[in-house]
Amino acid sequence: MSVLVLITGTGRSGTSTMSGTFHHLGLHVPGPYLGANDSNPKGFFESKWAVSFHKEITKAAGINDFDGRPGAFDRAQAAITPDLRRRLVEFLTEQARESDQVVVKDPRSVWGQSLWREAAAEAGLEIRYVSMLRHPAEVLGSRATYYAKQDDAEQRRRYEIFNLARWINNSVISERETRGQQRAFVRYTDLLTDWRPVLIGLGEQFGLTYDVDLAAGTPTPVDEFIDPDLRRHQVTWEELELPVELQDVAQQTWDALDILADKRGEDAHASSELDVQGARYRRIFQEASAISHDAMEEAKAVARRAGAKAAREKMAEREARAASTPAAIADRPVGEVGARDLLTVVGKRLASRVRPSR
Repeated sequence: MSVLVLITGTGRSGTSTMSGTFHHLGLHVPGPYLGANDSNPKGFFESKWAVSFHKEITKAAGINDFDGRPGAFDRAQAAITPDLRRRLVEFLTEQARESDQVVVKDPRSVWGQSLWREAAAEAGLEIRYVSMLRHPAEVLGSRATYYAKQDDAEQRRRYEIFNLARWINNSVISERETRGQQRAFVRYTDLLTDWRPVLIGLGEQFGLTYDVDLAAGTPTPVDEFIDPDLRRHQVTWEELELPVELQDVAQQTWDALDILADKRGEDAHASSELDVQGARYRRIFQEASAISHDAMEEAKAVARRAGAKAAREKMAEREARAASTPAAIADRPVGEVGARDLLTVVGKRLASRVRPSR
């Protein structure tokens, strides 16, 4: 049996740590990877190919990589073309030649989990989903630290709010789109605290094999790779200033996912609760859009004015260029005129031929 393990979930939830762990245990994690940086000093273990592939989808759909709009998923599906599907099958077929245990990690896969499942089957791979879980307050703390402006409190608060919306939307979509499949939900804290039981459990559930006998306690590179100090942002709700109902939806979503982590990915009540929270979130989003109607109308008006101004400036530039063209140019042979002035010469020639005689 050949297996594809797709590591999904929301960003800043430990997906890189899980991918790197599989890599150090001998599974095939296709490179080249995104490079390490201050936000992820141990490395991302994230295939550049997969990132580029998903960015094609989000760009074509006109959505953010981690979009908070409830309708973003449908837009992503509409952007998936037969060519994209073919290229994914080719990529997975190539990886399957390298190993019968392939691991791909990218949180952006939330927009194409069924696409990956279908392509994996065509490439001869059975898919398994690993969704990493980290409390949303910690995710916000981590993202804001590395990506928000630190000297603007109001801007940081706005950043935290729309990123919480993204966390909810992505979490609900990911659970819904993997429901009924072979999947596991893994808490980031569990992986950092004692990774061996986590990986032993995944091996048993998914039929994975590792380079070493984990139950025997054999030392592995993972012992050095996983560092509990990687959890540098232990933020709680009390440290954040968020809309009360949005925070409650996030907490209820987290609680349901927490149950799925204990139930090996399957619990009807938890999945039903996630549907409820997804509907609540959609309503909140619609209400927020209605409240911000005047602000959005102003933004559209500003954009229209900016576009009109740019068009006027471009036209003025063309007219100035035409006015500054020396008269002698129009009388030169066509072969001696550059492309920039060719239309001027040809236009004058045609005009002189059709001008009526007096």
